[in-house]
Amino acid sequence: MKNLTLALSLLALVLSSVAVDAQESSKFPPVPSAPCVAHRGFSAIAPENTIASALKAIEVGAQGSEFDLYTTTDGIVYCNHDRNLKRVTGKDIDATKVDFLTLSSLDFGAFKGEEFKGEHVATYDETLKTFKGTHTRPVVEVKQDGFEEKVVAYLRKYDLIETAIVIDFSEARLTKVRKLEPNLCGAWLTSKGKDETPEQCANRIIETLKRINTNVVDVEYHAITPEFLKILNDAGITVMCWTVDDPKEIEKLVKWGVPSITTNRPDLVLEAQKKAGK
Repeated sequence: MKNLTLALSLLALVLSSVAVDAQESSKFPPVPSAPCVAHRGFSAIAPENTIASALKAIEVGAQGSEFDLYTTTDGIVYCNHDRNLKRVTGKDIDATKVDFLTLSSLDFGAFKGEEFKGEHVATYDETLKTFKGTHTRPVVEVKQDGFEEKVVAYLRKYDLIETAIVIDFSEARLTKVRKLEPNLCGAWLTSKGKDETPEQCANRIIETLKRINTNVVDVEYHAITPEFLKILNDAGITVMCWTVDDPKEIEKLVKWGVPSITTNRPDLVLEAQKKAGK
């Protein structure tokens, strides 16, 4: 009788452990499939973070298109990467200290070539509207504090919560986004420390993702090795990587089975994945 009682107790303990594991794995939303993510749109051939670049990403067949977000002083969320607008507009203006009227007067396309002269700033709303109904998922990078609610609200507006991926270097901002919308996939952006081994980098990522409450990392591609991938895969973490344009590096990452590659040249990544049967 004692043996039976002990056996039943052990069985209950095992079942309890399985239930906890199942609960842990089910607390994250499904990771949207985006094997090829166009970096700031198809930025190799069109001005980055513009509607022109987004349309080129859709046209080439990229499953995802990344863009960066700031907000104006009067509350309009817009697409831009640098903290200063000089590189893409020629005007020395702080990206966090500009109103929308001023922003609307700037040319975001001329720096890329005459054919793009007059390209206007892309708002977050306009960009999501462009991707809605296409096969290209929005990959949203937040660059500034204070408008996380709007990031989520506009994705809800266009019914893109289950389609989009929000990426961020800020642990605090990404944690807030995940709390605001648990059904939204969030990926923490990071790179390997100078003296870190692949194992140390992977373990740091695992611990950080636990704090954020997510299961996706978007890591600078030089950090990736087969050992690194195995550690994170075994931990149930999906690995995205950025930003890869070299054909040999792309081929290597595809061969290793990296689920998502961000690139300025989505045409090259798509070609490599097609050749590999991915």
